[in-house]
Amino acid sequence: MTETYEAALNQKEPVSADAAGRVASFLVLETRGELYAVRWTLVREAGIVLPQDVCDSAGRPEVRRRGESFPLYHLWELVGQEKPTEAREEMAAVYLEENGNRMVLVPERILWKQDGDLRPLPQWLERAPVVAGVISLPSGVAVVVVEPFDVKEHECL
Repeated sequence: MTETYEAALNQKEPVSADAAGRVASFLVLETRGELYAVRWTLVREAGIVLPQDVCDSAGRPEVRRRGESFPLYHLWELVGQEKPTEAREEMAAVYLEENGNRMVLVPERILWKQDGDLRPLPQWLERAPVVAGVISLPSGVAVVVVEPFDVKEHECL
């Protein structure tokens, strides 16, 4: 996979996440030892979720926060990774919102805010439906950018 990300980063025409062609900001997350990012404009707040905060209603678990429901998605499930074997007492949580859609995204760790250009993945690459492209950190590490709200357009879960 690393070679694929590097190839995407070396493409001549970057696709900026910002419509005006400027560098955009992302929140970098980690799950199962891999780095991922979400657009900063989606982030409403970050914190932790405790097991007692999660309601297992009919279907998708939800978290109630300040009187609003946030469907709960684990980052590992959105990117097609295996479920971790051990449950955590406290879970890192990123509350996301876009166009009236809300969700709480649960990575293993919330790392940092990062500016960068979004570069598309090669078309031939088989990938999870929520993967939008990659950004390159100043260290040269490639980070996969996910579009969590795209999960509603696919029946991958």
